[in-house]
Amino acid sequence: MWTILYNMAYIDRIKSGNKTFYYLGKTIRMGPNKWKKIRVKLGTKKPTKKLISKKLKELKLEEYNVYNLDYINANKLEIIDDFKETYENYLKRTPKTIIEKEESDFIIRFTYNSNAIEGNKLTLRETYFIIKEKQIPSGAPPKDYNEAINGREAYNFIKNYKSKLTITFIEKLQYILTKNTGLLYPGVIRFFPVNIEGTDFRPPNEMKVKKLLKKMIKFYYDNKNKIHPFVLACLIHAQFVEIHPFEDGNGRTGRALMNWILMEAEYPKIFIPVKSRQQYYQAIDFHNDKKYKKYCNQIFDIVVSQLKDK
Repeated sequence: MWTILYNMAYIDRIKSGNKTFYYLGKTIRMGPNKWKKIRVKLGTKKPTKKLISKKLKELKLEEYNVYNLDYINANKLEIIDDFKETYENYLKRTPKTIIEKEESDFIIRFTYNSNAIEGNKLTLRETYFIIKEKQIPSGAPPKDYNEAINGREAYNFIKNYKSKLTITFIEKLQYILTKNTGLLYPGVIRFFPVNIEGTDFRPPNEMKVKKLLKKMIKFYYDNKNKIHPFVLACLIHAQFVEIHPFEDGNGRTGRALMNWILMEAEYPKIFIPVKSRQQYYQAIDFHNDKKYKKYCNQIFDIVVSQLKDK
């Protein structure tokens, strides 16, 4: 065994008869006092840096298979990683002014689609005028244009938030997204029962909400360095929506949380297009029914097309 290479990967030299075989290996944690060794074969010759670089990707796929097998195929996670690498290279060669314009466009599209999923009647163009030009379209309901303004503020909040995932952070995020929209208790964890229209699913009892949020946060930190960031973002989003901890704005808050997790891990931001609303709700139903793999795969299918455009 020699040479630590990348993210705790190393090379094994194993002799068998007159031959020496080289392997790229890594020991990963499976639980308290439980470890698993994974490795990929390099061959019988001392590996070159080029070969090692290639095999590191294979080793990463092996690790993805171990931690993410219950949620999504590792090859799909490789696609997400390829998008990440491509986007990072694009950012390096693109003028800052262009990047700022694209970020502004993302804020508008994310806000429009996330609000429209929940019934906001503003068009994409009207959302643009409110966020970018600070003009309120004639006849726009106060609730709808305030949701647009709130969406921009919420994005800036998660972008600049560099601390831990906490209940206080979640309360602040939901408050920003729902203030001035007619809620009685913006930013306050519910202390009353709620129902969700159009589904047989019933959110948990209000007495369990804070305990379930703490459990969700623990899940995040227990798996932050194991589960792929895309999968973790999907799972936290669905767990949050399932808990339904607020009077309203749970979907919008959950989708913002999803992007905060991706941004923390330096992965491309995403939004759920309103045209995919039915497919998105079906995915949530899969998660509620504990069909986690179907849920993650459906969310992957929804977002992968927009990542191809980045």
